Amino acid sequence: MPRRIRLILQVAAAIAVAFAVTLVLAQRDAWLVSAVLVVVAGLVAFRWARTGVDLSEDELLVRGFAFSTRIRRDRIVAVDRFPSIDWRGADGVMRETLANAFVGSRFSPNPSEAEIAVARAELQAWLDRRG
Repeated sequence: MPRRIRLILQVAAAIAVAFAVTLVLAQRDAWLVSAVLVVVAGLVAFRWARTGVDLSEDELLVRGFAFSTRIRRDRIVAVDRFPSIDWRGADGVMRETLANAFVGSRFSPNPSEAEIAVARAELQAWLDRRG
């Protein structure tokens, strides 16, 4: 994710936390709303800002909003249905991981077909380099 977008999300999260603290201080019975704001702000600041796909030499890391999945390169079967990545677990069972949180260089919750095609081609090139 671009640094500018990550910074905006983190500033928004900090504002939400400040609002939550102010709300609790102003109205003692608003602690539940404040707690929810703090949790959501934490998710935005630390998880959403880091979603995406990272390629290393031996594995692919999909960081989603609520979870992360590491997939060894040799277990990946296909990326032709991207944003779905088809792979086999250690137990031999076919699995599918959705990796469309961020595609391309801009924040895009709904990536265009062109952005998906570029991401698919990059993943396929990475997959073809297996040795």
